[in-house]
Amino acid sequence: MDMALGGENERRDTAARNGRTRLLDLLRHLVCVLTLMWTGLVNGQPFFFPDSTNYIRAADLAVHLASGRTLSTAWTARYAEQLPAGPPAAHAPLPDRPATAEADHRTSANDLKSGLVMSGRSPYIGALIYAGWVLGWFWPFVLLQAVIAYLLIIMVLRRFDVATPRLVTLVTLVLALTTSLPTYNSMLLADGFASFGMLAVALLALPGRLSRWQIAFLVAVMVMSAIAHLTHLTMLIGMTGTLVLLRLLGWLRPPPRAWYAAVGTIVVAVLALQATTFATRMAIGRAPQLLPLLTSRFYADGPGQKFIEAGCDGNRFEACRIPMGKPYNNAAWLFSVEPQYGAYMLASPEQRRIMGEEDVAFAMAVLRAYPVEQVTASARNTLQQLLWIDYDALNQGCGTVPTCWESLPPAVRARFMRTPSGRNAWPRDLMNAILYAAVIASLLALAVTLPMLARHDRAAFVQMRNLLVITGVGMLVCCFFGGAVADPQYRYQGRLIWLPVFFALVAVLRARQARSMEDVLR
Repeated sequence: MDMALGGENERRDTAARNGRTRLLDLLRHLVCVLTLMWTGLVNGQPFFFPDSTNYIRAADLAVHLASGRTLSTAWTARYAEQLPAGPPAAHAPLPDRPATAEADHRTSANDLKSGLVMSGRSPYIGALIYAGWVLGWFWPFVLLQAVIAYLLIIMVLRRFDVATPRLVTLVTLVLALTTSLPTYNSMLLADGFASFGMLAVALLALPGRLSRWQIAFLVAVMVMSAIAHLTHLTMLIGMTGTLVLLRLLGWLRPPPRAWYAAVGTIVVAVLALQATTFATRMAIGRAPQLLPLLTSRFYADGPGQKFIEAGCDGNRFEACRIPMGKPYNNAAWLFSVEPQYGAYMLASPEQRRIMGEEDVAFAMAVLRAYPVEQVTASARNTLQQLLWIDYDALNQGCGTVPTCWESLPPAVRARFMRTPSGRNAWPRDLMNAILYAAVIASLLALAVTLPMLARHDRAAFVQMRNLLVITGVGMLVCCFFGGAVADPQYRYQGRLIWLPVFFALVAVLRARQARSMEDVLR
């Protein structure tokens, strides 16, 4: 009887210890997730970027129209008066407004009265951000991104067999304190899903067992990434091509799940783009407006300006016939409403539509006329994008003038203006210094550690080599798109730069483990 009682007590003690362990694990996971969004928490609200309002209002517009214009939020008032009074006239010509300064100041890239909705702002990521607004001032969206990042970190560490609780916590804290990951998790943009999609592709492509729920999670992340932004889709296509190349070289034999997921995600993303076009046409009578990104980029690079000034191939492009000031960069060419600087916004809605449709043809004409100059400029822009990783997203304040962040609803604007971001109070230079130091140290660590893995742990070396190649191509595609097609800016590379730091930590931990195993065997 005493033995039986002793056995029961022992089982109770074991259950109590297991309960305490589970509680500690939950607390550890919570701390890790919160550290992956700490900049947003310290800021007092998630970070706004000028594009954020477009994402939010795209979803708000969909809900407003789907409800028969009965459901509205604080975000609805800005565009409600621009909605057509009756059903959309799908084939009606766009009104040709006079290009006066007064008219220009009343218009914007999204001009519902003229049937213009700017393309490139995914309603799908907008729906996630909007759901975060409805459920709790955007925090659910930030929390979702932090959880996804944490799960991906754990999955990569498990793939390299270094996922002990202590190491998972250590790696997460280092990434949170030295990289931009928490900031992009806390930002109301699609940018966080760029790196998430890259890791999902790599995890599916690297050999190793994955459970059904893990595969489903990674595929869901890939799909959300691809439909969130066009750059993410181009990155996925580039990484899929890399898988083909690695297979041909004999470096990697991706499991069937990788091919199914990659091709299926590309198809879903293309269909999602078509669905967006169809829904926009049904709602306002027009397909989304294509921005002439290449036209503005090539003009800012110089060859486009030379092409226009040289006669523009018989003046056959609309970009040759619009009022144009002296744009100092491609953003001014596109969005400035000042006659001395702008171009695109000085044109009528119909002219803007034509320029969007002629964008590729104009770029090809410039490339034929000035091939060396434009290729050189594109390469320079790509390199600039590759090296630009600053923390410029932290501070978004612009003073207290009435036009400062006028796109925000009054209550949201008032709260934003009180945050460190709205007051430009973040120590950006210090955080940039830490980030650059972490990235440089990580690149040096990879340079030292990879040869060690090649000697002492060949399997881990092959895994890390393939991981670096797959994600590296994704980064290069992103840098080309951001630099040579759109506009070099910190966001495009800054949102991805935590990956080299992460991979360096994984490589160091795996090399340390391999050396320890060799010492034991000796």
